[in-house]
Amino acid sequence: MSDFQAMSPYPTFIAGICRFVAQAIARVKVSGLEDLPREGPLIIAANHLSNADPPIIGGWLGPALGRRPTFLAKEALFHGPLGLLIRSLGAEPVKSGGNDIGAYRVAKGILDQGGVLAILPEGTRSFDGVMADPKPGVSMLATRTGTPVLPVGISGTDDLMAREQTLPHIGARITMRVGRPFTLSIPAGVDRRAALEAADEELMRRIAALVEPRHRGKWEPWPDA
Repeated sequence: MSDFQAMSPYPTFIAGICRFVAQAIARVKVSGLEDLPREGPLIIAANHLSNADPPIIGGWLGPALGRRPTFLAKEALFHGPLGLLIRSLGAEPVKSGGNDIGAYRVAKGILDQGGVLAILPEGTRSFDGVMADPKPGVSMLATRTGTPVLPVGISGTDDLMAREQTLPHIGARITMRVGRPFTLSIPAGVDRRAALEAADEELMRRIAALVEPRHRGKWEPWPDA
């Protein structure tokens, strides 16, 4: 098993710490962790409400998959103690400001090694608790590589730690629902731009089916998601 796949003792310990802290300050409910793919490349795609989202995703999904999810993080975070911590946990730096080619290469390299890549398609935390449009690139990565996508819906982390908050709201209710893996593809002969827009819509609607209605915004839940 490659380094990207292995859930070695250190990330297992940190995942346990993330779960312990989350459950100590919030009421956390997680569902859908059964029968997850334990080998082969995988893209985790989740909505983004709060800085609490990545620890919750890693804390529960890493052990459930038996593999450490790798998050892409902006280069500015890779300095000082925080940089040492997130790098040791497998985070990969990418340039902020829309360097899609560089981020794509890093992401594809992780998937080529059979790794688990965790992506927050909106690219930044919600300002109002409502799902926004996805940034370009996630559907392109999924369609070009044929990698299965695992949709994840997170609700309530904006109550725990909203964008403008400096201290958590103790006792907030948080729900993480994990959907079924699916693949995105572009049929032959179809306009690629239109097909990628349709793939983006399917991705966001599958995530919307897993979150509380107040977070969905314009995204109607995908049927049978």
